[in-house]
This record gives sequence, C-alpha cells and structure tokens, in this order.
Amino acid sequence: MNVMRKTKLCIAICAAVAATSYSNLVTAVELEFHGDMNNRFQGYTNQRDWFNGSGLAGKEGALKKSSPTETYGEIKYRFWFEAATDDNAVRGVFATEIGGIRYGEGSGGDFSGDGTNVETRWAYVDFALPSSLDHRVKVGLQPINVDKHLWNETAMAAVFTGPLSDRWTYQALWGRGDSSNESGVDSAEDEGFDGADNFALNLSGKLSPNMKIGGFLLYQMNNQIAEGTGTINSTGYEIKAIADNSKYSITNVGGTLDYTHENLFIKGTAIYQTGTIEGVNFNPLNGPVNPADDYDLSSYFLRGDIGLDLGATTLTYTLWYSSGDDNPNDDNFDAFIATDVDMNESMIFQENMTDDDYFAETPYLLDKGYLMNKFQIDHKLSNKLTVSGMAIYNMLAEDVRLADGSEESALGLEFGARVSYKPYNSLELAVETAYLLASDATDAFEETSIQDGNSDEDIIHVAGRVRYKF
Repeated sequence: MNVMRKTKLCIAICAAVAATSYSNLVTAVELEFHGDMNNRFQGYTNQRDWFNGSGLAGKEGALKKSSPTETYGEIKYRFWFEAATDDNAVRGVFATEIGGIRYGEGSGGDFSGDGTNVETRWAYVDFALPSSLDHRVKVGLQPINVDKHLWNETAMAAVFTGPLSDRWTYQALWGRGDSSNESGVDSAEDEGFDGADNFALNLSGKLSPNMKIGGFLLYQMNNQIAEGTGTINSTGYEIKAIADNSKYSITNVGGTLDYTHENLFIKGTAIYQTGTIEGVNFNPLNGPVNPADDYDLSSYFLRGDIGLDLGATTLTYTLWYSSGDDNPNDDNFDAFIATDVDMNESMIFQENMTDDDYFAETPYLLDKGYLMNKFQIDHKLSNKLTVSGMAIYNMLAEDVRLADGSEESALGLEFGARVSYKPYNSLELAVETAYLLASDATDAFEETSIQDGNSDEDIIHVAGRVRYKF
C-alpha cells in the first residue's frame, strides 16, 4: 500500500470516528427553538404623554388639555434556544429580544432597518443535583419570580428549587440586581456584598385537593452610596430606580392562598415590608423635594380575588390595596415599594398591549398607593374566540394635594373590553379598548397650566396585536 492510499485510509477512518462521535453527541442533546413574535398597534389615544409616564427614563406622563393623539405600530420579538441532555439533567437557555421598535423609527424600524437593537434577555444553565434529580439549580440571567406584585422580572441569580415532601416545594435564591456603583461602597462597612443583593425563600404547599398556600421571605440589602445624595421620585417609585446609588436594608414577608370549591375560586396575597432606605432625597409629584436622606420603611400590600368558573364564562371580582404615604415631608416611607414588576390589571394606569408605554408598571401609583375595585367577565364564544369586559373603580390609598389646596383620592371609573381570536393555536389576533371617566384626583397628573382642583381630561386607549408564539 503506497503512501497516498495510507493517507486516504487514515482520513476515512478519522472521518468515520468523528461522524460517530458527532452522532452520539447529537443523540445525547435535544435542541429546541422557541419564539414570541409580538406586533402591537396603538390604534388611538387622546393622551400620548400619559402613556410615557413611568418616570424611569425622564418621561413626562402629564395629562394635557390638547395632547396630540397618537397611533403607531411596533414589534417586540423574543427568540430563545434550549439545549438539554436526553434525560433533562442539564439544560442551557439563551434568549434574545428586539423590543419596542416602531414602524418607521430610527432605532431599526426605518428604511433599511439597520439599527443596533438586539438585547440579551436570558442566559442561564439549569441542572439537576447529582444526588437527586428532583432538586435543580439555575445560574445566570433568568426570569425571577418571588411574587408578581413584588419582584417578577429578569435578573442575574442562582436559584435552587425542589420538593420538600409530596405536598411541599421550595425555591431559594440569591440575586444581584445592580453593582454598577461598587466604588460608592464604604470599605469600612463592606460585608462582601457590594451590590444590590437579594435573598429569597419561597415555600408552596398543597393542604388539600382544593387548597394551596404559599409563603415567602425576601431580604434586600444595598450599600452603593456615592458622593452626594441621590433622588427617589414619586413617579418611578421602585427599588430598581435607586439600586445604583443608595443604601437600604428591607425585609419583605408574604403569603398566598388559592382555594377552589366546585365553581368557586378564591385567591389572596398579603405582603408586609419593613426596613430603612438611605442616601436619597424624596421628590414628590407636587411640592418641594424632601431634604431628608434617611427613611424608615413600613408598608403593606393586600389583594383578594373571588370568582365563579362556569365553563365558558368566568366572573372575577378583584380588590387590592397598596399602602400609600400621607406625608411626603417626613422621614417615613409608608408606601409599598416593588423591586421590579410588570402589572397589567388596568389598561389606563398600568401596562396594556403596547406594554413598553405605560403610566405605571407597579401595583400602586406614585407613593400614594392604590385601591382597586375590579369586576371582570371573560366568555369563550368558541375555542378560538374569547371576549372580555371589565369595570374598575380606581382610587389612591392616600389623598394627593391638588393645585387649589384641596386633597382627593378618587381617580375615576374605568371601562375596558378585549377580544382575542386564535385562527391557529399559535397565532393570536386581539384588540382592546379602555376609557377612564376621570375623577378629581387626576387633576394632580395634569400639566401645570390646567391644574385647577378638578379633573379636566378623560383618557382613551385603543390597541391591538398580532402575536405568533411557538
């Protein structure tokens, strides 16, 4: 056998071995590709700036006498890959997102579409402990859910989950939400945690076939005070807004209930907060900045849902109360404060189908809390078509001072409707509309030139979406 033939034979053998190894690798790993392609359309609103009022990016949020109406289309696409061993002992997840790109805008939605607009949404590894495949660990950038009213968003974390018994499960996590200002940490007080650190434990149990309960503890600490004093605004009142320049120590304790009996269902959530927040001045909606930079936090949140599931029709009554602050000038925070959430119960005051534009993403408004009374009916006309209607009476938990010196808490009566049609299992065509009959407390949200102690502007919202999920 000559050299050329030996070389060819060696190449053939190596190729066969490589192909066999690759085949074994492929059969040992399962690959999945998923997507959520959400096209949203703001059909009409008479208050463009109201739905830009989150306060986290210098947005206005003021109601105007002659605010320009607005219509637009936008896309929010999310794609993710999952790679898992054939026994699911190890999984890896990587997700990207293209968020809030409007038709015709220069962030990537104008001619040629060339913009830098892809972000990393998730990137984590999920694996089972070798000693017990029922207990798992997730590390990396991942969805976090301590409670949807308190902290329910993406963050860097290590999360441990598993069963405690045939009825009880647990979730334990450490997450770091921010460490951008580690230089602001006082080395004399450095305890090894230089960022916005969060430690949580969730327990969930099934007491009977009809009743589930849960409890959680979330402790949050931060020590990133730089030179000077930061600010926490009543608009954009969230922990994530001050995580890069404040010092806080906050304990959150909560419980949940989920009970069903025949057609009846009852759900409940209760949360209590206590702790301190330092290194920031408080900036109220109206009035001077509070010069205090050290606040005691004591607040709570309560929610209850009761309803009837009648098959094609579901009736739900929701009552919730987020505590508010009645005195913006003292050194106490009595208003419930969320870490990072996305609430969408009210189309006017919270997120809606065009969920990158909203007044608030939180279960409260400003530092004044929130009292919501909501009745909703959902009816399936067919397997493909669902219609919903709702009426909400919106109030602040504490009075807000108006321009004429009076104080009010009633925000108004909101009516909403939604239609969802699924021509295919993975495709949704939907529209929604809402109208707020404003009460006098909304005067506090109006631009200064029309504040007179009375509500002057009702709010209209009309939107739709075309959403493909796979």
